[in-house]
Amino acid sequence: MNSDTKKIVIFGRGQVGTFYRDYFSAKGFEVVQPEADIRSYEAVEQAIKETNPKFVIDSAGKTNIDWCEQNKLECFEVNVLGADNIAQACQKLGVYLIHLSSGCIFESKSAEQSFSEEDLPNPLCFYAWTKVWGDNLLMDRATRHGLKVLILRPRQLLSSMVSPRNALTKMLTYTKFIDTDNSCTVVEDLMFATDELIKQQATGIYNVSNPGITSPYKIAQKLKEIIKPEMQLEVISKEDLNKMTLAIRIDTVLKTDKLEKAGVHLRDLNERLPEIINDLKENLAKGGSEAAMAETEKETAAKLSYAGKQ
Repeated sequence: MNSDTKKIVIFGRGQVGTFYRDYFSAKGFEVVQPEADIRSYEAVEQAIKETNPKFVIDSAGKTNIDWCEQNKLECFEVNVLGADNIAQACQKLGVYLIHLSSGCIFESKSAEQSFSEEDLPNPLCFYAWTKVWGDNLLMDRATRHGLKVLILRPRQLLSSMVSPRNALTKMLTYTKFIDTDNSCTVVEDLMFATDELIKQQATGIYNVSNPGITSPYKIAQKLKEIIKPEMQLEVISKEDLNKMTLAIRIDTVLKTDKLEKAGVHLRDLNERLPEIINDLKENLAKGGSEAAMAETEKETAAKLSYAGKQ
């Protein structure tokens, strides 16, 4: 089922799904975000068939890693079986699929240990395992059944959106930070990279992160400087952090040579970070952000309560 229309289907209404909706709507696409439960193959197929889209973006998923540790069956059903339902429907209907995976399937022991798309994943938490299993199922469909799929692996999503899923929003509610370097992906730049790869009709797996690395502590320093001068910042060890949370936290450095070779050049992370934080400050000042911040505070309290610490 190939279509020349300007319609697309986006599964997922979280931070990334909302960004994709706004980005492609501004590009002139008619965006449909169905309420279908992706655990139901029939619901997924019907939603795609009714729209007859040019392509499908799967940004749906359970991403709260502590929640995933406590709700493994539902996490598996959504992140693995749900992703495969979307892939199966796209395969059957002949629709190009863009699937959002995660770079946190890799654990870097140091800033010098970076991972390419071909490296063997070494997940540390259940959420990361579900992303590996989902990737494997989709790539098997591509290899054996002709599914046309582009899998994107961003890492540590940073954006100007006031959202509990935005790492910057989360950090505004923290006081303790590790100072280990990681790759990060500016969500606004992920939109551009996705668009460029779609124009190329690219398939396979691509790491998508901004060049450069930074640490949670360095990000927190910028948040304190630009948004929240009263922030209390304390550097703690990775071991101490893992005692405070349910799921083990992951450090990841991604190689993006493949993305560069595709002609998709993102700006350096340390140039983009102040810009995004300033944009976040403006969005916080607009009002209407209270609910998102309250939810973020609640999630942070739940994480810390695991260790009996506030």
